[in-house]
Amino acid sequence: MNNVVPFPGEPRNKGGSGDGGGPEDPMLEQRVARLESDLAEIKTLLKGLSNDIKGLVEVFADVKGRLAKMDGELSGIGHRFAALPSTWTMLAIVFTTWALGSGILIFAMNFLKR
Repeated sequence: MNNVVPFPGEPRNKGGSGDGGGPEDPMLEQRVARLESDLAEIKTLLKGLSNDIKGLVEVFADVKGRLAKMDGELSGIGHRFAALPSTWTMLAIVFTTWALGSGILIFAMNFLKR
């Protein structure tokens, strides 16, 4: 291990022989055990999240289907509104009706005077 350069101010062999034969920290096994339990907890949480995500995918698929249905219905309403007469057409119908009504009334009054 001659190619390892120590940090400045640190002794060359810190409590061990420096040959890599064992851990320098006696608490290493406890730390590894705690990390393993934490990892097991993380795996459990991820499995739960996976199930939640699958549920959300189903909900989003349902929402997507509903939105497609609403889009089709709104498209149909748009075609129905397009088929309605415009404002100018309605005004022409109203004025024509008034003109015809006035003409019939004038004809009736002239016919009855005789």
